[in-house]
Amino acid sequence: MSYTDKDSFEPLVVLQFSPTTPTITKDWVIKRLTSSHTEDEGSGLLARYEHTPENQDSIIVIGATLDRLLAGAEEIRIQKWYKNKGLTDFIVADIEHFENSENPSNILYKSEKQRIIYEEIQNLHPARHETTVPGIRKKTFVPENDTILNILTDHDYLVNFFPLHDKEDIKLLEYDWFASRTSMFKSQDIHKIRNYFGENVAYYFAFLEFYTKALVPTAVLGLLLSFTPTSDFFKYSFFCFFNVIWWTVFMERWKRLTNKLAYEWGTLDLQIFERPRSRYFGDLHRSPITDKIERQYPAWKRQVKKYLVSYPIIMGCLIGSLTVYFTFYRTQKKMHAEYPLENPKNPLETKLMRMAPSTCYSLAVIPIKLFYRKLATFLTDYENHRLQTAYENNLTSKLFIFFFVNCFAGLFYEAFFNVNYANVVQLLTTLVIVNAIILKFTEQVVPFILKTFKKSQLKGQSVEKVSEVRQQIKTLTPFEGTYGDYLTIFEQYGYIALFSAVFPWVALCGLINNIFELRADAFKYCYVYQRPFAQPANNIGSWHHAFDILSSIAIVTNTALIAMQPSVREYFSSYSNVEYIIIFVAAEHILLTLKFAIDFAIPDVPHEVEIARAKTLYESSQALRREREHKSERAQSMTTKL
Repeated sequence: MSYTDKDSFEPLVVLQFSPTTPTITKDWVIKRLTSSHTEDEGSGLLARYEHTPENQDSIIVIGATLDRLLAGAEEIRIQKWYKNKGLTDFIVADIEHFENSENPSNILYKSEKQRIIYEEIQNLHPARHETTVPGIRKKTFVPENDTILNILTDHDYLVNFFPLHDKEDIKLLEYDWFASRTSMFKSQDIHKIRNYFGENVAYYFAFLEFYTKALVPTAVLGLLLSFTPTSDFFKYSFFCFFNVIWWTVFMERWKRLTNKLAYEWGTLDLQIFERPRSRYFGDLHRSPITDKIERQYPAWKRQVKKYLVSYPIIMGCLIGSLTVYFTFYRTQKKMHAEYPLENPKNPLETKLMRMAPSTCYSLAVIPIKLFYRKLATFLTDYENHRLQTAYENNLTSKLFIFFFVNCFAGLFYEAFFNVNYANVVQLLTTLVIVNAIILKFTEQVVPFILKTFKKSQLKGQSVEKVSEVRQQIKTLTPFEGTYGDYLTIFEQYGYIALFSAVFPWVALCGLINNIFELRADAFKYCYVYQRPFAQPANNIGSWHHAFDILSSIAIVTNTALIAMQPSVREYFSSYSNVEYIIIFVAAEHILLTLKFAIDFAIPDVPHEVEIARAKTLYESSQALRREREHKSERAQSMTTKL
């Protein structure tokens, strides 16, 4: 059954084609989307063209009937609240026992409806009898293996694929989140964020808020120690010890919060059978597991790509990053020699010229980071990982190495080789301030200005019932994932955890930045980005390991920074150099041991969540036992009658 533009349904998802896509191909896609789910192996969805004067039927809006959505919720095992029993997999046949069953249209959130459509389209194949796509002459697919999205992407016919924002839901969300005067001083309603954007985005905002709150004690302590008239040894040692304890507790408490949220959202024991990524390629072979024809790519080829292509390119980029820093370093030495602080002719000019190299370096780091992000994505795509989990882990590890060297190499050199803490403070200050200003401008101000400009261009044109679809395509920026946002936090966390021992004020700078960043990101997700598809998640993924590794490195760097302070060396003047080194190596090992002891002592899963899980498991076993007893009684009854 085909749906024309006169058919009325709620558009949930948009599929946008390139201008070069043949009309017959677009008609075929609509046919596959709307074909019967059971008989014709279609998606059983609703779809129609979004007609506008300039798009020439290049946009399809997609929806679904309530029955199709409820069936899809059962297929992908969406968890909903069972009356008086907690979260469980949704079952259509048992719908009356789920909350909101009196109004079935309210059982699913709109984000869940869009996720159902996303899963259906991601898994939509050509019909079994089809070996060619109308409008495409080559026999480029096997119906059982290639999806329609793969085919469209391979031929550059797919421009965009995203779910639509809901104006009413955003208005309800925005007031408490960022629009009211008091929103900056109260916690986010993370459950509302999850209901609208899904777990993947909700975990980012939960982590950003949790991390921002964790900065408060560090910022206050750093401020107090800066004005405390005591020895440098006491200041540095106390702050280092506090950082080790506090950031370890922070990561462990975050694990507990993660598991608590995962339980409340029904993703704690999330087990997803991952389908191959849409970009995964390989030769067709019969799988020994599923006994189906699947694409397979030899593991040795991937390893060759890693060791002979990806790793050498990474090393070359790291060398390039160090070259940029040493160019800055030579320029800085020259400026310091030409503009000494002692008896300057023009104090203001002297300060500006001495700050100029570090400011220029801070500005240069930003485009280098953007280039690294694109390069890391390209290399990970080139390696051809089959599953999304493996893809994300490899991409995160590359970004970790890139950003660690690019952002922190100069600071390490100044601190441990040049041993010039004044330069460390100067470079750290410019990196933090310049980075914050540029990010605010590029990620929020510029996109908002562009959106306002594009929106003004649409004014005066005829407003139709579905014009909101066109407006979101024209004015909103395609969502590219949360990687950029996590990298921003990662970089700031590195500055604070690694170098706050010599510059305690950096934590205060981070705190002030994050208070505004939290609400600015909220606005960005609501009014600058196109809406992302809700993705189930039970944590922040491999980013947790990246932050944990940084915490362990911070113990080594903070201990070394203290040991290399001249005032601290004077405090231990009675000890030889060898004894002095042994003392601080022992201190470092004690702190590392303390960190791992805290890791072990604090349970990852809260006690109440363990109890709830055990209770659910017990109830399930009891229900199974009662069902078996009932079957046994019926069998006995039948035997007696015979």
